[in-house]
Amino acid sequence: MVSKKQHLAAAQAKGCQIIAEKHAVLASETANEDLWNELQTANSRIQELELELAQKIAECTNLQSELEKANEKLAKYQADSNFWKSKHEGTYYELRLQR
Repeated sequence: MVSKKQHLAAAQAKGCQIIAEKHAVLASETANEDLWNELQTANSRIQELELELAQKIAECTNLQSELEKANEKLAKYQADSNFWKSKHEGTYYELRLQR
């Protein structure tokens, strides 16, 4: 009878071991699935960020172009201002001489 009890206890232990292994495999598969989902989410976020970066680069390029145009206009207006200032000084000097 001791033999049957030992055999039954061994079978029960083996059953518990098999159940534990199945739980471990199931947990591992769930963990792998979770990791896969996280990877997919991260890849999706990377694509979003790359698209946003491309848009920001295009915007930056556009703004740099506008800045260059504004600087060119500023240089032209400064040159015009200097021209009119010197013309004004010349005219003022001539008027002073005529008085």
